[in-house]
Amino acid sequence: MQTLQALQEALDPRLFWEYRSILLKGLLYNVLIFALAALGATVIGFFVGTARLSSSRPARMFASAYTEFFRNVPEYVLLVWIYYVMPVIVSKAFGTRIAFDPVPVAIATLAITYSGYLSETFRAGILAVPRSNIDAGMSVGMSRWLILKRIILPQAIRRMLPESINQYVSLFKSTSFVSLISIEDIMYRVSMITIQEARPLPLYTWAALVFCAIIIAGTQVAQRLSDSWRRRGWA
Repeated sequence: MQTLQALQEALDPRLFWEYRSILLKGLLYNVLIFALAALGATVIGFFVGTARLSSSRPARMFASAYTEFFRNVPEYVLLVWIYYVMPVIVSKAFGTRIAFDPVPVAIATLAITYSGYLSETFRAGILAVPRSNIDAGMSVGMSRWLILKRIILPQAIRRMLPESINQYVSLFKSTSFVSLISIEDIMYRVSMITIQEARPLPLYTWAALVFCAIIIAGTQVAQRLSDSWRRRGWA
């Protein structure tokens, strides 16, 4: 009986709905941070991934070290270190008090962390393109940039899509950590409302369900767009 009562309380949406406007504003922080971090991670990941295939050994070594480091450092730890520890180091180095804005820190941390994962995805996608296709482009006098644009990237992106979608899903889930540095995202606001209402079960349950619904919907849309893209023969 108590278990059923606890389940009913956890699934009761009324408290979550009562604070919907406040929680929606918090969710917008998660979406904004995700969008900017995903853009940054994609750009950085592309350049690091291509650097790992460079003919320059120093470039390959730097890119490999970058990838391995940021793939193995938890974003939770990196976020806290950059926001709380780095200002102390910088302040002591320059003899003045410095504080970082939490939103840019969250965006930069997630972008850097997931660029490590995406760089490996880019590298694997590029390596999967048959060498004969690249040789054919070179034989007709295409420049390296044109070969990259017309031959390598369209085929590589097609192969990268399933894995990259998984990385973006993980990135969105990681935005739930940003409340650690006092960003007023949905989880921060849920915790504040919980202190006021003393009813954590429905608030945290429905916050989890909202994250789940957004991820499932976003994944389905991405998969449909990628399937449509393939059918048009662009990759």
